[in-house]
Amino acid sequence: MTSKAVAQKLTFSKTRQVTYHGKVHWQWVAEAEVSLTRRAKPSQKKSKKPPVSGIPVAARLVVSRVLSADGEVLAEWLLLTNVTDVDAATIALWYYWRWQIECFFKLVKSAGHQLEVWQQESALAIAKRLLVASMACVTVWAIAADNSTETEALRTFLIKLSGRQMRHKKEFTNPALLAGLWVFLSMLEIIEAYSQDELSRLKETALRFLGGVV
Repeated sequence: MTSKAVAQKLTFSKTRQVTYHGKVHWQWVAEAEVSLTRRAKPSQKKSKKPPVSGIPVAARLVVSRVLSADGEVLAEWLLLTNVTDVDAATIALWYYWRWQIECFFKLVKSAGHQLEVWQQESALAIAKRLLVASMACVTVWAIAADNSTETEALRTFLIKLSGRQMRHKKEFTNPALLAGLWVFLSMLEIIEAYSQDELSRLKETALRFLGGVV
């Protein structure tokens, strides 16, 4: 039986409120003792070695679900662990925190600041830039988590500035908010550097090259 099939048979307990995609929902947790019997497969895809069979491994299956107010499963994590002296709710919380860290890595790397192509040549320079990037990530998280009407309007505005398309029923993503925030800050810098008349003249000049269509 797969872990997914086992999870469907478990009884879940309501544990805590968590933030998921900027909204507060309840986390539900269940657990079961399981035995891993599937033969191990070599990690390398091109390996010609056959699967390795061995003694079944005893483990603990912790299932964490985030449910909406009407009971819809928004997220589900199947966690296999050999930690036995910590309650299931705490293990689920640890993974929730880990997922937040993964979201940070995503924003700092390919979905945001492109850390892997930075060209700073010293540890101090990298640390300074990483500090600024981290501040930007924290700002985006704050905007995503705030439920006020004003912030909701700001999120909509930033998504438009980002030029990103959202999936159906998805209001925003953190990478899109980050991209929109960068454009907005650039706009504010331009507004402070140029007068309204100067911007109007620049617009007229640009329209000559754009054929009057923007």
